Amino acid sequence: MPILRTLVTLLLGFDPELAIPADAIPGQVPMALVLESKPVDGRVLRGDYEPPDRVLLVFTEIWADTTRTIAEQALASGAKVSIVLEAENPRWKMTRMVGDLARRYEDRITVLDGSVDTPWVRDWGPIQLARGDDRGSRRPLWLDADYDDLDRQQDDKTPVLLGRMFETEVVELPWPLDGGAFISNGEGLCVLTIEYLDEQGIVWDEEDLGHLLAQLGCRATALVPTLIGEETKHADMIAQFVAPNRLLMAEVIDELDGDSEDALRLRAAERGILQAAAALHIKLEVIHVPTPPTRGSDNPRSYVNGLRLADRYLMPSYPQLDEHWDLGAWSAVQRALGDIPVVAVDTTMMIGSGGAIHCAALGVFVK
Repeated sequence: MPILRTLVTLLLGFDPELAIPADAIPGQVPMALVLESKPVDGRVLRGDYEPPDRVLLVFTEIWADTTRTIAEQALASGAKVSIVLEAENPRWKMTRMVGDLARRYEDRITVLDGSVDTPWVRDWGPIQLARGDDRGSRRPLWLDADYDDLDRQQDDKTPVLLGRMFETEVVELPWPLDGGAFISNGEGLCVLTIEYLDEQGIVWDEEDLGHLLAQLGCRATALVPTLIGEETKHADMIAQFVAPNRLLMAEVIDELDGDSEDALRLRAAERGILQAAAALHIKLEVIHVPTPPTRGSDNPRSYVNGLRLADRYLMPSYPQLDEHWDLGAWSAVQRALGDIPVVAVDTTMMIGSGGAIHCAALGVFVK
């Protein structure tokens, strides 16, 4: 049995290859795990908090108003914006929106040729790393995840096209890894959810998971449980780094005084992330963001799925909820961001499809 799988088996008390999905047994909260790995050739995942020079968005008619708001905020912050069309959406509506913004921001907003299959640019976009050398300098490296999906052929092709456009090296990553599936503090601390690994069939051994983490540039990775009803199983729906040593962490506030299964899962996730940080001698500050319990078949609301820009932070909001949820979340996020203003953006239309701002906007780094 490979070393990594042996370690996980000892920690869990069973062979992970024999495990059923981590959220399949009601009332059972999986224990978080910490795995250490050695990154390949000095790689490190970019931090969630790094302000980008450019933001990439997808135009989809379903939430065109939200896309426009994000674009306006990014442009006002000094970033450039590129927009690509989701297939089977009216191009003229995208052209009209871009034209309106171009009258104020000129050539800082551009349209990319072609189209993509899905609007979640964070997931199919290039996974962005920095790679160091012996002289202490860093240069960008993009990873192109492999999607074996006939319905997402344009999504799969786009990272390579973007690499050519922005003259950035793109290397194939032979796993179907969504960009929102993990979060990073930019210094080797990474977070993935147990359920996501289950769904993707990523085997917990050195040849699969261990090699994947090394390719990503992770030195210590917390494998954590997530919310039961969250369909994507992406870590960026429950947590986000806003500094190398500061983490926004969703905290479900429910009628059970925080003892519901989802609330317990988030606590277990937090413990795992703190343990991974300790393995790297990082003293991590956790800011809890009050989050409503999931109702019925609704997708869980995420207040941590935001976007950091140079002079502001965009936070999801849900005006249809009682206003105390948005206000409480905004207060917590603002405390975490300090002097950086937090701007609430209505993501009601997005969340129904399974995501929010971080999922639908990708900061692009070319240096």
